[in-house]
Amino acid sequence: MSGEDSEIESIHADINKNNLQIEQIDINRSLSSLATTGISLDNILRKCGDFGRFQILHYIFMNWISMSFGIISFYYVFGAAEPDHRCRLPNNIWPDDTQYNPINHTHELYINNYIPKTKDGKTWEKCIVYKIENQTNTLINCPNGWIYDRSIFGYTFTEEANFICQNKSHKSWLATALQFSGFSLLIIGSLADKYGRKKMTVIVTIVLFLTCLITQIIMQWIPMTVNTKFIILLLNQFASGLITANYSLVFILMLELTSSAHTSFAGNLSFISYTIGEVIITLFAYLTRHWQLLKWANLIFIALGIPYLYFMPESPLYMYAKRRYNELEHILRRIANQNGRQETDWYSYYQDFLQNQPKKSSRGNTVTSFQQSVNLLTNRKTMIKLSITSLIGFTTTLIYFQISYGLAALDISPYLGILLGAVVEAAGYITSSVLISTRLGRKGSFIIMMSLTILCILLIPIITKYNSIATIFIAQFGKYSISGTTAITWIFVPELFPTSIRSTANGFFLALCRFGAILTPILNASVSKEYTSYT
Repeated sequence: MSGEDSEIESIHADINKNNLQIEQIDINRSLSSLATTGISLDNILRKCGDFGRFQILHYIFMNWISMSFGIISFYYVFGAAEPDHRCRLPNNIWPDDTQYNPINHTHELYINNYIPKTKDGKTWEKCIVYKIENQTNTLINCPNGWIYDRSIFGYTFTEEANFICQNKSHKSWLATALQFSGFSLLIIGSLADKYGRKKMTVIVTIVLFLTCLITQIIMQWIPMTVNTKFIILLLNQFASGLITANYSLVFILMLELTSSAHTSFAGNLSFISYTIGEVIITLFAYLTRHWQLLKWANLIFIALGIPYLYFMPESPLYMYAKRRYNELEHILRRIANQNGRQETDWYSYYQDFLQNQPKKSSRGNTVTSFQQSVNLLTNRKTMIKLSITSLIGFTTTLIYFQISYGLAALDISPYLGILLGAVVEAAGYITSSVLISTRLGRKGSFIIMMSLTILCILLIPIITKYNSIATIFIAQFGKYSISGTTAITWIFVPELFPTSIRSTANGFFLALCRFGAILTPILNASVSKEYTSYT
């Protein structure tokens, strides 16, 4: 009898757990039954116009956030760039040593006499100088500070804080703070499933903008020590990193504003807009040549997109998952009207669709979005799915940023390197969009693009020793292939999960991807430049 009691208790436990999934199961069952008659929300979206004036107009403005994501992601490349530098000559040798390059022949002689050359003999050592007092060949760390070359990057925060030589690793904290805020997706994604994509996008944007505005005003006009400014800049970078959450929310919303026939195209529009952001930040950096002015240019760009948030629509799939049918009808009518469709083209199908919807479950208490998300995310199959995709996301993100940041360090102009990288990245996104529409599908396309990336990674350290031009080509091709790989995962992963937990699952995936982005600047700051190609 005790065995039966134990079995009954186990059954009751399973029932209680399954009750949390009832609403999602009912919706899935409803969709299954409707599929036999050809009536589904996806089909209704097609009848309302799944890629017409409505989608195009909103995609243009939504991609402002995608461009902002690209801008903020690459601020570190320019704002915290490490310019060429050397030790400052003592005042008793050269009283006004403020120019990196020699101003005359005498100045050049002094620099060559007191600062050793690098192994290739092209430039001066960055962190050491001969001990001048006893005129020996003893080398010491720079006792009088450094002189920086501003001809390429201008005035960077790396120069202001002297984050070079023994302090070089501190620079990576700026990128780490930016990427670390991506973990907010673990919370924001769940909230977006509960309160809606639009509402959370508005809240996150306002928090991001106000925090960045206040911190930039403080850094610009209030006198403070470099260490204090560094702390405030870290806060600014953390707030800026919330753009990752915004990009994720808008990316999901773009996919849900169209039918399944155009989701890959909508996703790739977002990716290409991200590369446009890379071009814009490169232009801003070239024009401003100052880390604070670059911050202001980025913030103004974000501010220009804020008014649109008032007009941004909510996701029809979210409305359906929440059974808010009046609002669903309103957004469908809005889509149909702007796409030039008549009421007769879609409304009768929508009425039939509503009549086949399941009644609200009367079994147990109402399941909250948070309870449903927690339950599904603790499901073994779901967690295996998330774990595998997150491991893939970590790897692709690490490689993406490692190659992207490396483009600024190649033997060409960093501005040209990033611009070329943006072009080949866009080409990678277009290629992935074409591939996933073929018989290869998502998985086959991923395997091909990732295999090309692996080949480039293996070739870079070999080619670097022999030919700089070939290295640039291989590195750019690596950017092309890893961009296509990343695009496929970003489109594929949201499709693996139901609408009710899509933002939560995608947030979990992207949050773990941040580990790869966080590790990249740490590797760059910790590894000597001569070994960078191996990392």
